Amino acid sequence: MTGLLSKSFFTLGLIGGLHWVDILIIAAYLSLLVGIGAYFSAKQSSVEEFMRGGAGKFGWLALGFSLMAALNSGGDYVQTPAVVYGIGMVFSMGFLSWVILYPYITRVTVPFYRKLNIYSAYEYLEKRFDLTVRIIAASIFIMWRVGWMSMAIYVPCLAVNVITGNQLSIGFMVLCAGTVVTLYTMLGGMKAVFWTDVAQFFIMFGGLGFTLYTVVSGVPGGLREVIEVAAATGKISLIAQTPALDGGGWWDAFSTYMTTEVTLFAIVLAVTLSRATAFTADQVAIQRFQSSGSIKESRQSYIINAVSDTVWMFVLAFVGLALIAYYQHHALPEGIRNDQVFLHFIRNHFPIGITGLVISAIFAASLSSIDAALNSSTSIIMVDFYNRLLKKRRGSIGNLDESESNRQLWLSRIVNLSLGLLMILIGSNLEQLGEIYQAANKILGAFFGPLFGIFVLGMFSRRANSIGVVIGSLLGLLSSCFASFFSELPWLQHICGQWFGPKFVHLFANISWLWPSPIGITVTLVAGYLASRLVARSSGDQSPLTFREVMRQTA
Repeated sequence: MTGLLSKSFFTLGLIGGLHWVDILIIAAYLSLLVGIGAYFSAKQSSVEEFMRGGAGKFGWLALGFSLMAALNSGGDYVQTPAVVYGIGMVFSMGFLSWVILYPYITRVTVPFYRKLNIYSAYEYLEKRFDLTVRIIAASIFIMWRVGWMSMAIYVPCLAVNVITGNQLSIGFMVLCAGTVVTLYTMLGGMKAVFWTDVAQFFIMFGGLGFTLYTVVSGVPGGLREVIEVAAATGKISLIAQTPALDGGGWWDAFSTYMTTEVTLFAIVLAVTLSRATAFTADQVAIQRFQSSGSIKESRQSYIINAVSDTVWMFVLAFVGLALIAYYQHHALPEGIRNDQVFLHFIRNHFPIGITGLVISAIFAASLSSIDAALNSSTSIIMVDFYNRLLKKRRGSIGNLDESESNRQLWLSRIVNLSLGLLMILIGSNLEQLGEIYQAANKILGAFFGPLFGIFVLGMFSRRANSIGVVIGSLLGLLSSCFASFFSELPWLQHICGQWFGPKFVHLFANISWLWPSPIGITVTLVAGYLASRLVARSSGDQSPLTFREVMRQTA
């Protein structure tokens, strides 16, 4: 009798396609985030606290957890199993970027920004070049992060929509989740962002553990069958198979390689450049390094980030392999895309309670990146636009008097709220640019390439000047946006077809989503350097404050 009552208790009606137990878990998780924001709101004493949370107050271990959560998103939770399911383990080889970047991050960018001791990464560009370069770079960052936040909030809401059989609309979920992340970020500032990211790190890995167990246990032969099927289907090969060429010249070979969705070289290059940008030109990472106690702690946090991210990606990749083995025994409904296979499995095979936990983990992965982007974007608008452009203030915001600091604290919250509303508006009306992982990387690739190129020119080229960098960055931005969105613009394809021919159109209409960022970086560097050599140095340029010069001056 007790067993029957218990079973009836747990099989009562669904709410929006989810069991009420799962709804309760998700609601408790979101309420916890708001509670953390409210808690730290009462402890805010200045705009500096809002932006940096107090330098030196975050330990290296927690900083590494926070950094990992901030630089990943719910897109990873959905995209990694999807890409491995469709393409194979070659996608996971992006982990090599951590090894490649270790000397650069720990010996160059970390000591560089710690010695500069600036609030905004783009303050450096004014010191190195002029105000114009600083504002261009800050503007690119804002465009990048607003687009990224909109995609990041869209992904978990799409997941809930699919899992509930379209009973909970994407727009409604974007509104709910967007309101929560905007509220706790607006209230608690950097401290709330930091500690919610640490909490979400553990929620992400907890959900991941249950996910791996549930999917692998659903395969009749268990772990052994997963490995055998992966080997038999070629999914563990690290060399992507490109279509065979029937004759043709170098252009056909080049076009075939560039339009192959994932290749080993392309994935390692794209991920390396993406992470190099994050640790060089992204306020999200720079803000955390500035909040650590020392250079040593910043380096230690990088290692924690690298190790945890590698584990995260490989376990998600193995989930993709397990899905391949599972669906050797079960038929998928027609019309299911690769990025919906995992969500379809959750909807139909995850037990009550675990579904809510995994959805919370997907939200955790997304909201931990969104809150960091919201706080960082707010900091950039306040430091680079409000204080520098409107107030003409060059000094540190840490030197504001108490009255002005409190006023800017409230203004920062208004800016944060406005960015959150913009994110909700765009995320609610986001049109698909392909599968989720393709769309996310198109948005990323369109902006971070030229942004990284600007910093590379400033830090490592004494010959680079402001006019050359402006020209290079604008051409780089144009080229990366062209590569990212050409396939979505029929009118542009028609014009290019008349000018350059059908082979050119075919290449850029089908180019892999991994290439826009390398294209943007290359154009920015080449055009910026050449323009600097050809155009006289402007009167506003200062002496070359390169990496070597900064380290020499502050030694």
